[in-house]
Amino acid sequence: MAVYIKTELNDIAAFAFDALGALGADDAEIGASRGGMDEFNIEAGKFTLLRTSFSSSFTARVLVGGRKGVAAVNSLDREAVRKALEQAADSANSSAPDDAEYIAEGIGEHSFKLGAGPRDLDGIYGRLSEFLKGCGERFPKIEPYQIISSYNSGTAMYANTNGTRAFTESASYRNGVTICARDGERVSSMNGFGFTADGLGAPFLDNAEVVRLLAETERQIDAAPFDGKFVGTLLLSPDCFAELMYSIISSCVADTPLIAGSSPWKDRLGEAVADKRLNIALDPLDPRVVCGARLTGDGHLTRRQDIVRGGVLEGWALSQYGAKKTGLARAGNVSGNLVIGTGDKTFDELVAGIENGLLMNRFSGGVPSRNGDFSGVAKNSFLIKDGRLTDAVSETIVSGNLLDMIKDIAGIGRDAICDGSGAVPFAAFNGITVSGK
Repeated sequence: MAVYIKTELNDIAAFAFDALGALGADDAEIGASRGGMDEFNIEAGKFTLLRTSFSSSFTARVLVGGRKGVAAVNSLDREAVRKALEQAADSANSSAPDDAEYIAEGIGEHSFKLGAGPRDLDGIYGRLSEFLKGCGERFPKIEPYQIISSYNSGTAMYANTNGTRAFTESASYRNGVTICARDGERVSSMNGFGFTADGLGAPFLDNAEVVRLLAETERQIDAAPFDGKFVGTLLLSPDCFAELMYSIISSCVADTPLIAGSSPWKDRLGEAVADKRLNIALDPLDPRVVCGARLTGDGHLTRRQDIVRGGVLEGWALSQYGAKKTGLARAGNVSGNLVIGTGDKTFDELVAGIENGLLMNRFSGGVPSRNGDFSGVAKNSFLIKDGRLTDAVSETIVSGNLLDMIKDIAGIGRDAICDGSGAVPFAAFNGITVSGK
Protein backbone atom coordinates (compact mmCIF):
# COMPACT_ATOMS: atom_id res chain seq x y z
CA MET A 1 0.00 0.00 0.00
CA ALA A 2 1.38 3.41 -0.96
CA VAL A 3 2.41 5.02 2.33
CA TYR A 4 1.33 8.48 1.23
CA ILE A 5 -2.24 7.31 0.48
CA LYS A 6 -2.57 5.57 3.84
CA THR A 7 -1.20 8.70 5.54
CA GLU A 8 -3.65 10.89 3.63
CA LEU A 9 -6.63 8.69 4.59
CA ASN A 10 -5.50 8.61 8.23
CA ASP A 11 -5.27 12.39 8.19
CA ILE A 12 -8.79 12.59 6.74
CA ALA A 13 -10.06 10.39 9.60
CA ALA A 14 -8.37 12.54 12.24
CA PHE A 15 -9.74 15.72 10.65
CA ALA A 16 -13.24 14.24 10.40
CA PHE A 17 -13.42 12.99 13.99
CA ASP A 18 -12.09 16.31 15.35
CA ALA A 19 -14.70 18.18 13.33
CA LEU A 20 -17.49 15.83 14.46
CA GLY A 21 -16.51 16.30 18.09
CA ALA A 22 -16.91 20.04 17.65
CA LEU A 23 -20.30 19.43 16.02
CA GLY A 24 -21.53 17.48 19.06
CA ALA A 25 -21.46 13.97 17.60
CA ASP A 26 -21.40 11.10 20.10
CA ASP A 27 -20.13 8.41 17.71
CA ALA A 28 -19.38 8.12 14.02
CA GLU A 29 -17.97 6.01 11.23
CA ILE A 30 -16.44 7.24 8.01
CA GLY A 31 -15.25 5.83 4.71
CA ALA A 32 -12.68 7.44 2.44
CA SER A 33 -11.16 6.20 -0.81
CA ARG A 34 -9.01 7.05 -3.79
CA GLY A 35 -8.98 5.06 -7.00
CA GLY A 36 -8.29 4.99 -10.68
CA MET A 37 -9.51 3.21 -13.80
CA ASP A 38 -7.92 2.51 -17.19
CA GLU A 39 -10.62 1.62 -19.70
CA PHE A 40 -10.77 0.32 -23.27
CA ASN A 41 -14.01 0.67 -25.25
CA ILE A 42 -14.90 -1.25 -28.40
CA GLU A 43 -17.95 -0.27 -30.44
CA ALA A 44 -19.16 -2.36 -33.38
CA GLY A 45 -15.96 -4.39 -33.36
CA LYS A 46 -13.61 -1.38 -33.43
CA PHE A 47 -11.45 0.12 -30.68
CA THR A 48 -12.91 3.57 -30.01
CA LEU A 49 -11.56 4.74 -26.65
CA LEU A 50 -8.76 4.38 -24.14
CA ARG A 51 -9.06 6.61 -21.12
CA THR A 52 -7.76 6.93 -17.58
CA SER A 53 -9.91 8.42 -14.84
CA PHE A 54 -9.53 9.03 -11.12
CA SER A 55 -12.04 9.15 -8.31
CA SER A 56 -12.29 9.90 -4.62
CA SER A 57 -15.10 9.61 -2.12
CA PHE A 58 -16.00 10.33 1.49
CA THR A 59 -18.97 9.01 3.49
CA ALA A 60 -20.03 9.54 7.09
CA ARG A 61 -22.63 8.10 9.46
CA VAL A 62 -23.03 10.22 12.57
CA LEU A 63 -24.93 9.56 15.82
CA VAL A 64 -26.15 12.35 18.07
CA GLY A 65 -28.24 11.25 21.03
CA GLY A 66 -29.26 8.03 19.27
CA ARG A 67 -30.25 9.92 16.12
CA LYS A 68 -28.58 9.13 12.79
CA GLY A 69 -27.33 11.41 10.06
CA VAL A 70 -25.51 10.45 6.88
CA ALA A 71 -23.70 12.32 4.12
CA ALA A 72 -21.48 11.58 1.16
CA VAL A 73 -19.32 13.56 -1.25
CA ASN A 74 -17.10 12.59 -4.18
CA SER A 75 -14.09 14.48 -2.87
CA LEU A 76 -11.44 14.34 -0.15
CA ASP A 77 -10.95 18.10 -0.17
CA ARG A 78 -11.05 19.33 3.43
CA GLU A 79 -13.72 21.92 2.76
CA ALA A 80 -15.94 19.39 0.97
CA VAL A 81 -15.47 16.90 3.82
CA ARG A 82 -16.28 19.57 6.41
CA LYS A 83 -19.52 20.48 4.63
CA ALA A 84 -20.49 16.80 4.39
CA LEU A 85 -19.91 16.38 8.13
CA GLU A 86 -22.02 19.44 8.92
CA GLN A 87 -24.76 18.02 6.70
CA ALA A 88 -24.60 14.67 8.52
CA ALA A 89 -24.74 16.34 11.95
CA ASP A 90 -27.68 18.53 10.90
CA SER A 91 -29.48 15.46 9.57
CA ALA A 92 -28.90 13.62 12.86
CA ASN A 93 -30.21 16.51 14.92
CA SER A 94 -33.45 16.54 12.92
CA SER A 95 -33.97 12.75 12.97
CA ALA A 96 -35.96 10.61 15.41
CA PRO A 97 -33.99 8.51 17.95
CA ASP A 98 -33.57 4.84 17.06
CA ASP A 99 -32.14 2.31 19.56
CA ALA A 100 -30.98 0.08 16.70
CA GLU A 101 -28.49 2.66 15.47
CA TYR A 102 -25.02 2.18 16.89
CA ILE A 103 -21.38 2.12 15.84
CA ALA A 104 -19.61 -1.25 15.78
CA GLU A 105 -17.10 -2.11 18.47
CA GLY A 106 -13.51 -1.31 17.61
CA ILE A 107 -11.34 -4.02 16.05
CA GLY A 108 -8.08 -2.10 15.86
CA GLU A 109 -6.06 -1.59 12.68
CA HIS A 110 -6.19 -3.96 9.72
CA SER A 111 -4.68 -3.81 6.23
CA PHE A 112 -5.75 -5.93 3.25
CA LYS A 113 -4.18 -6.24 -0.19
CA LEU A 114 -6.46 -7.92 -2.71
CA GLY A 115 -6.61 -8.83 -6.38
CA ALA A 116 -4.36 -8.09 -9.31
CA GLY A 117 -0.82 -6.83 -9.53
CA PRO A 118 0.26 -3.75 -11.54
CA ARG A 119 -1.82 -2.85 -14.58
CA ASP A 120 -1.00 -4.35 -17.97
CA LEU A 121 -2.64 -2.24 -20.69
CA ASP A 122 -0.78 -4.04 -23.47
CA GLY A 123 -2.13 -7.29 -22.05
CA ILE A 124 -5.72 -5.99 -22.05
CA TYR A 125 -5.34 -4.81 -25.66
CA GLY A 126 -3.93 -8.20 -26.63
CA ARG A 127 -6.77 -10.14 -24.98
CA LEU A 128 -9.40 -7.97 -26.68
CA SER A 129 -7.69 -8.18 -30.08
CA GLU A 130 -7.44 -11.97 -29.96
CA PHE A 131 -11.11 -12.19 -28.91
CA LEU A 132 -12.23 -10.07 -31.87
CA LYS A 133 -10.08 -12.12 -34.25
CA GLY A 134 -11.07 -15.51 -32.81
CA CYS A 135 -14.73 -14.61 -32.63
CA GLY A 136 -14.71 -13.57 -36.28
CA GLU A 137 -13.09 -16.84 -37.31
CA ARG A 138 -15.12 -19.25 -35.15
CA PHE A 139 -18.43 -17.37 -34.95
CA PRO A 140 -18.70 -15.26 -38.10
CA LYS A 141 -22.30 -14.25 -37.43
CA ILE A 142 -21.48 -12.69 -34.07
CA GLU A 143 -21.27 -8.89 -33.91
CA PRO A 144 -19.43 -7.51 -30.87
CA TYR A 145 -21.78 -4.61 -30.23
CA GLN A 146 -19.90 -3.17 -27.26
CA ILE A 147 -16.98 -4.29 -25.10
CA ILE A 148 -15.75 -2.40 -22.04
CA SER A 149 -12.59 -3.74 -20.46
CA SER A 150 -10.87 -2.00 -17.58
CA TYR A 151 -8.21 -2.18 -14.89
CA ASN A 152 -9.54 -0.79 -11.62
CA SER A 153 -7.42 -0.03 -8.57
CA GLY A 154 -7.71 1.92 -5.38
CA THR A 155 -7.30 2.21 -1.64
CA ALA A 156 -10.20 2.54 0.79
CA MET A 157 -10.35 3.16 4.52
CA TYR A 158 -13.07 2.50 7.09
CA ALA A 159 -12.67 4.17 10.48
CA ASN A 160 -14.89 4.65 13.50
CA THR A 161 -14.77 6.41 16.86
CA ASN A 162 -14.31 3.08 18.64
CA GLY A 163 -10.79 2.67 17.27
CA THR A 164 -11.22 0.73 14.03
CA ARG A 165 -8.94 1.62 11.13
CA ALA A 166 -9.20 -0.78 8.19
CA PHE A 167 -7.38 -0.20 4.89
CA THR A 168 -8.05 -2.16 1.71
CA GLU A 169 -5.86 -1.92 -1.37
CA SER A 170 -7.45 -3.67 -4.34
CA ALA A 171 -7.01 -4.09 -8.07
CA SER A 172 -8.92 -6.06 -10.68
CA TYR A 173 -9.63 -6.49 -14.38
CA ARG A 174 -13.29 -6.10 -15.37
CA ASN A 175 -14.83 -7.10 -18.67
CA GLY A 176 -18.32 -6.54 -20.04
CA VAL A 177 -19.20 -7.87 -23.50
CA THR A 178 -22.48 -7.18 -25.34
CA ILE A 179 -23.14 -9.06 -28.58
CA CYS A 180 -25.77 -9.95 -31.12
CA ALA A 181 -25.74 -12.21 -34.17
CA ARG A 182 -26.61 -11.20 -37.72
CA ASP A 183 -27.33 -13.06 -40.95
CA GLY A 184 -28.29 -10.58 -43.64
CA GLU A 185 -31.35 -8.71 -42.37
CA ARG A 186 -32.05 -11.22 -39.61
CA VAL A 187 -30.69 -10.26 -36.20
CA SER A 188 -30.77 -11.98 -32.83
CA SER A 189 -31.64 -10.27 -29.58
CA MET A 190 -28.81 -8.83 -27.50
CA ASN A 191 -26.80 -11.15 -25.32
CA GLY A 192 -23.59 -10.84 -23.36
CA PHE A 193 -21.31 -11.81 -20.54
CA GLY A 194 -19.13 -10.15 -17.95
CA PHE A 195 -16.57 -11.09 -15.35
CA THR A 196 -14.00 -9.71 -12.94
CA ALA A 197 -10.53 -11.26 -12.67
CA ASP A 198 -7.33 -10.83 -10.70
CA GLY A 199 -5.22 -11.23 -13.84
CA LEU A 200 -5.47 -11.43 -17.60
CA GLY A 201 -5.76 -15.21 -17.44
CA ALA A 202 -6.61 -17.35 -20.43
CA PRO A 203 -8.13 -16.08 -23.71
CA PHE A 204 -11.88 -15.45 -23.53
CA LEU A 205 -12.55 -18.19 -26.07
CA ASP A 206 -10.86 -20.78 -23.85
CA ASN A 207 -13.86 -20.42 -21.54
CA ALA A 208 -16.45 -23.11 -22.35
CA GLU A 209 -19.31 -20.98 -21.04
CA VAL A 210 -18.35 -18.09 -23.34
CA VAL A 211 -18.19 -20.48 -26.30
CA ARG A 212 -21.63 -21.90 -25.42
CA LEU A 213 -23.11 -18.43 -25.22
CA LEU A 214 -21.65 -17.35 -28.58
CA ALA A 215 -22.89 -20.50 -30.33
CA GLU A 216 -26.36 -20.15 -28.86
CA THR A 217 -26.51 -16.46 -29.82
CA GLU A 218 -25.91 -17.42 -33.46
CA ARG A 219 -28.81 -19.88 -33.20
CA GLN A 220 -31.00 -17.09 -31.78
CA ILE A 221 -31.11 -15.52 -35.26
CA ASP A 222 -33.84 -18.07 -35.99
CA ALA A 223 -35.79 -17.48 -32.77
CA ALA A 224 -39.56 -17.51 -33.27
CA PRO A 225 -42.44 -16.64 -30.93
CA PHE A 226 -43.57 -19.63 -28.88
CA ASP A 227 -47.17 -20.59 -29.53
CA GLY A 228 -48.39 -22.88 -26.80
CA LYS A 229 -48.41 -23.56 -23.08
CA PHE A 230 -47.11 -26.32 -20.84
CA VAL A 231 -45.96 -27.02 -17.31
CA GLY A 232 -42.47 -28.44 -17.39
CA THR A 233 -38.85 -28.07 -16.32
CA LEU A 234 -36.96 -24.79 -16.38
CA LEU A 235 -33.19 -25.05 -16.86
CA LEU A 236 -31.59 -21.87 -15.56
CA SER A 237 -28.26 -20.45 -16.65
CA PRO A 238 -26.03 -19.46 -13.72
CA ASP A 239 -26.93 -15.78 -14.24
CA CYS A 240 -30.66 -16.53 -14.10
CA PHE A 241 -30.24 -18.90 -11.15
CA ALA A 242 -28.34 -16.22 -9.24
CA GLU A 243 -30.92 -13.55 -10.07
CA LEU A 244 -33.80 -15.63 -8.75
CA MET A 245 -31.88 -16.66 -5.61
CA TYR A 246 -31.10 -13.01 -4.89
CA SER A 247 -34.86 -12.41 -5.09
CA ILE A 248 -35.39 -15.05 -2.39
CA ILE A 249 -32.67 -13.53 -0.21
CA SER A 250 -34.11 -10.01 -0.51
CA SER A 251 -37.69 -11.11 0.18
CA CYS A 252 -37.06 -13.75 2.87
CA VAL A 253 -33.88 -13.17 4.87
CA ALA A 254 -32.81 -9.53 4.47
CA ASP A 255 -33.40 -6.44 6.62
CA THR A 256 -36.57 -5.11 5.03
CA PRO A 257 -38.84 -8.19 5.16
CA LEU A 258 -37.60 -9.30 8.58
CA ILE A 259 -38.01 -5.86 10.16
CA ALA A 260 -41.47 -5.54 8.59
CA GLY A 261 -42.40 -9.09 9.62
CA SER A 262 -43.40 -9.89 6.03
CA SER A 263 -40.85 -12.64 5.35
CA PRO A 264 -42.49 -16.02 4.67
CA TRP A 265 -39.46 -17.56 6.40
CA LYS A 266 -39.43 -15.36 9.52
CA ASP A 267 -40.26 -18.25 11.86
CA ARG A 268 -38.53 -21.06 9.97
CA LEU A 269 -34.90 -20.94 11.08
CA GLY A 270 -33.61 -24.50 11.35
CA GLU A 271 -36.42 -25.90 9.21
CA ALA A 272 -36.33 -27.39 5.70
CA VAL A 273 -37.31 -24.75 3.14
CA ALA A 274 -35.86 -26.34 -0.01
CA ASP A 275 -34.68 -29.55 -1.64
CA LYS A 276 -31.85 -31.01 0.43
CA ARG A 277 -29.47 -30.57 -2.51
CA LEU A 278 -29.71 -26.78 -2.31
CA ASN A 279 -26.90 -24.88 -0.58
CA ILE A 280 -26.83 -21.07 -0.70
CA ALA A 281 -24.21 -18.86 0.93
CA LEU A 282 -22.85 -15.31 0.78
CA ASP A 283 -19.07 -15.59 0.87
CA PRO A 284 -16.70 -12.74 -0.06
CA LEU A 285 -13.85 -14.86 1.32
CA ASP A 286 -14.33 -17.65 -1.25
CA PRO A 287 -11.08 -17.87 -3.26
CA ARG A 288 -13.06 -17.64 -6.51
CA VAL A 289 -14.32 -14.18 -5.53
CA VAL A 290 -12.04 -11.36 -6.70
CA CYS A 291 -11.49 -8.56 -4.18
CA GLY A 292 -14.24 -9.76 -1.86
CA ALA A 293 -14.80 -7.35 1.03
CA ARG A 294 -12.87 -8.13 4.21
CA LEU A 295 -14.97 -5.70 6.22
CA THR A 296 -18.73 -5.25 6.30
CA GLY A 297 -20.18 -1.84 5.57
CA ASP A 298 -20.88 -1.37 9.28
CA GLY A 299 -17.37 -2.19 10.48
CA HIS A 300 -17.18 -5.93 11.25
CA LEU A 301 -14.69 -8.42 9.81
CA THR A 302 -16.48 -10.50 7.20
CA ARG A 303 -17.12 -14.24 7.40
CA ARG A 304 -19.05 -16.70 5.27
CA GLN A 305 -22.80 -16.60 5.80
CA ASP A 306 -24.74 -19.78 5.05
CA ILE A 307 -28.35 -19.01 4.16
CA VAL A 308 -29.60 -22.47 3.16
CA ARG A 309 -27.58 -25.62 3.79
CA GLY A 310 -28.84 -29.04 2.88
CA GLY A 311 -32.22 -27.45 2.17
CA VAL A 312 -32.45 -26.11 5.75
CA LEU A 313 -32.67 -22.39 6.58
CA GLU A 314 -29.39 -21.75 8.40
CA GLY A 315 -29.16 -17.98 8.77
CA TRP A 316 -30.16 -14.46 7.85
CA ALA A 317 -28.71 -11.76 5.61
CA LEU A 318 -29.11 -9.12 8.29
CA SER A 319 -26.99 -6.02 8.72
CA GLN A 320 -25.97 -4.76 12.14
CA TYR A 321 -29.02 -2.48 12.13
CA GLY A 322 -31.40 -5.22 10.99
CA ALA A 323 -30.11 -7.62 13.64
CA LYS A 324 -30.54 -5.08 16.45
CA LYS A 325 -34.00 -4.14 15.19
CA THR A 326 -35.27 -7.73 14.99
CA GLY A 327 -33.29 -9.40 17.76
CA LEU A 328 -32.00 -11.97 15.25
CA ALA A 329 -28.38 -12.86 14.50
CA ARG A 330 -26.29 -10.46 12.41
CA ALA A 331 -24.98 -11.95 9.16
CA GLY A 332 -21.29 -12.59 8.62
CA ASN A 333 -21.73 -10.41 5.55
CA VAL A 334 -24.51 -9.04 3.35
CA SER A 335 -22.46 -8.91 0.15
CA GLY A 336 -23.55 -9.86 -3.33
CA ASN A 337 -20.99 -12.68 -3.39
CA LEU A 338 -23.37 -15.56 -3.98
CA VAL A 339 -21.93 -19.08 -3.75
CA ILE A 340 -24.31 -21.95 -4.56
CA GLY A 341 -23.31 -25.56 -4.05
CA THR A 342 -22.80 -27.74 -7.10
CA GLY A 343 -24.54 -31.02 -7.95
CA ASP A 344 -23.55 -34.09 -9.94
CA LYS A 345 -24.66 -33.46 -13.53
CA THR A 346 -22.98 -32.01 -16.59
CA PHE A 347 -24.88 -29.48 -18.67
CA ASP A 348 -25.60 -32.16 -21.28
CA GLU A 349 -26.89 -34.52 -18.58
CA LEU A 350 -29.21 -31.84 -17.23
CA VAL A 351 -30.66 -31.32 -20.71
CA ALA A 352 -30.91 -35.06 -21.33
CA GLY A 353 -33.00 -35.51 -18.19
CA ILE A 354 -35.68 -33.01 -19.28
CA GLU A 355 -38.68 -34.33 -21.21
CA ASN A 356 -40.43 -31.02 -21.74
CA GLY A 357 -38.85 -27.75 -20.74
CA LEU A 358 -37.00 -24.54 -21.48
CA LEU A 359 -33.39 -23.37 -21.21
CA MET A 360 -33.50 -19.74 -19.99
CA ASN A 361 -30.33 -17.67 -20.31
CA ARG A 362 -31.79 -14.28 -19.39
CA PHE A 363 -34.90 -13.21 -17.48
CA SER A 364 -36.84 -9.97 -17.75
CA GLY A 365 -39.51 -9.61 -15.10
CA GLY A 366 -40.73 -7.61 -12.17
CA VAL A 367 -39.99 -8.18 -8.50
CA PRO A 368 -41.57 -11.44 -7.28
CA SER A 369 -44.55 -11.04 -4.96
CA ARG A 370 -44.23 -11.41 -1.21
CA ASN A 371 -45.32 -15.05 -1.39
CA GLY A 372 -42.77 -15.89 -4.10
CA ASP A 373 -44.94 -15.75 -7.24
CA PHE A 374 -42.98 -14.58 -10.29
CA SER A 375 -43.60 -14.05 -13.98
CA GLY A 376 -41.48 -12.64 -16.77
CA VAL A 377 -40.09 -12.98 -20.27
CA ALA A 378 -37.50 -15.67 -21.00
CA LYS A 379 -34.72 -14.18 -23.14
CA ASN A 380 -32.14 -15.98 -25.28
CA SER A 381 -33.97 -19.22 -24.61
CA PHE A 382 -34.47 -22.65 -26.20
CA LEU A 383 -37.15 -25.28 -25.93
CA ILE A 384 -36.08 -28.68 -24.61
CA LYS A 385 -37.90 -31.73 -25.91
CA ASP A 386 -37.15 -35.36 -25.05
CA GLY A 387 -33.70 -34.52 -23.70
CA ARG A 388 -32.60 -32.28 -26.59
CA LEU A 389 -32.24 -28.55 -27.10
CA THR A 390 -34.54 -27.74 -30.01
CA ASP A 391 -35.95 -24.42 -31.20
CA ALA A 392 -34.78 -20.98 -30.21
CA VAL A 393 -37.82 -19.08 -28.96
CA SER A 394 -38.84 -15.47 -28.34
CA GLU A 395 -41.80 -13.79 -26.64
CA THR A 396 -42.02 -16.63 -24.14
CA ILE A 397 -43.39 -16.20 -20.62
CA VAL A 398 -42.27 -18.24 -17.62
CA SER A 399 -44.16 -18.19 -14.33
CA GLY A 400 -44.16 -20.05 -11.06
CA ASN A 401 -43.46 -19.68 -7.38
CA LEU A 402 -39.86 -19.32 -6.20
CA LEU A 403 -40.46 -20.87 -2.79
CA ASP A 404 -42.15 -23.91 -4.33
CA MET A 405 -39.61 -24.10 -7.14
CA ILE A 406 -36.62 -24.64 -4.84
CA LYS A 407 -38.42 -27.62 -3.28
CA ASP A 408 -38.72 -29.38 -6.66
CA ILE A 409 -35.23 -29.51 -8.15
CA ALA A 410 -34.70 -31.70 -11.20
CA GLY A 411 -30.91 -31.38 -11.08
CA ILE A 412 -27.93 -29.15 -10.29
CA GLY A 413 -24.84 -28.80 -12.45
CA ARG A 414 -21.55 -30.19 -11.20
CA ASP A 415 -19.53 -27.15 -12.34
CA ALA A 416 -19.90 -23.68 -10.87
CA ILE A 417 -19.55 -20.78 -13.29
CA CYS A 418 -17.33 -18.17 -11.65
CA ASP A 419 -17.54 -14.53 -12.76
CA GLY A 420 -15.32 -13.08 -10.02
CA SER A 421 -18.27 -12.04 -7.85
CA GLY A 422 -19.57 -15.51 -7.03
CA ALA A 423 -19.84 -19.14 -8.10
CA VAL A 424 -23.14 -20.54 -9.38
CA PRO A 425 -23.97 -23.70 -11.39
CA PHE A 426 -26.76 -24.46 -13.86
CA ALA A 427 -29.89 -25.82 -12.20
CA ALA A 428 -33.21 -27.29 -13.36
CA PHE A 429 -36.57 -26.93 -11.62
CA ASN A 430 -39.88 -28.70 -12.19
CA GLY A 431 -43.39 -27.29 -12.15
CA ILE A 432 -42.78 -24.07 -14.12
CA THR A 433 -45.39 -22.78 -16.57
CA VAL A 434 -44.09 -21.84 -20.03
CA SER A 435 -46.46 -20.00 -22.37
CA GLY A 436 -46.61 -17.83 -25.46
CA LYS A 437 -46.60 -14.11 -24.86
